Amino acid sequence: MGIHRDNLDISAEIWFELLTDSSVFKDNDIALMKALYNCKGCRETASKLALILGVSRYSVLNLQIGRLGKRIINKLPTVKFPTNKDGNIRYWLIPFWSEDAEKKGQYYWELRPELKRAIEKFLNEDKINIPRLIVPTNSEPEIQIAQEIADKDISNLYEGVKKQITVNAYERNPKARQLCLQKYGFKCCVCGFDFEEVYGEIGIGYIEVHHLTPLNEINKEYKVDPDNDLRPVCPNCHSMLHKANISIEQLRDTLRK
Repeated sequence: MGIHRDNLDISAEIWFELLTDSSVFKDNDIALMKALYNCKGCRETASKLALILGVSRYSVLNLQIGRLGKRIINKLPTVKFPTNKDGNIRYWLIPFWSEDAEKKGQYYWELRPELKRAIEKFLNEDKINIPRLIVPTNSEPEIQIAQEIADKDISNLYEGVKKQITVNAYERNPKARQLCLQKYGFKCCVCGFDFEEVYGEIGIGYIEVHHLTPLNEINKEYKVDPDNDLRPVCPNCHSMLHKANISIEQLRDTLRK
């Protein structure tokens, strides 16, 4: 595939108009553009973008870009869009440049410069407002530790009965998580474990994010600072931090002993 930087006669001003037209750019399209804008060099693979956005697989983004491309074409019928040798439109090359990634079968998407400038303008004018997402509570659950029980209590064990319970679910801001991971990366800041190094492609982008001050202690909405309030940690270290109610530094010291 190589590098594709096909010319496209769409100015930053036109991109601005398209981005503010909800019949062209849907909320999920805006979220994708902002996610890529916030990546280093406005460049990332579809696989990692899917992880950042909480999408099940990158093929969902491929289909999304195809639909977006068709809406852009309908809006700009006189523009000549990138095609392959058979004359078929390459929809992903409408908003992006493209390049082979290091891993076979993966490709980088990079915002076209004109689109990047348009997004910068939107951000400065506060034109883009991504709805705050509530992350499902089972994505990063509050830690519960199993306690020892007496032998007399384990003669008959049953599971699966449906019960209605009331819990406190704390809203996490996915943008804060994204900014934290952009700064600190995907390695556990306690033990240094890297899921991608150990598990390969299925581990790409997987890590939990730890609040240095637990949300249940704050117990109210607050303005989170991704650089100072959050850190990436693996599930094991995350569990130990909550179990012992200690700091990251204290847990690191425990590992060194």
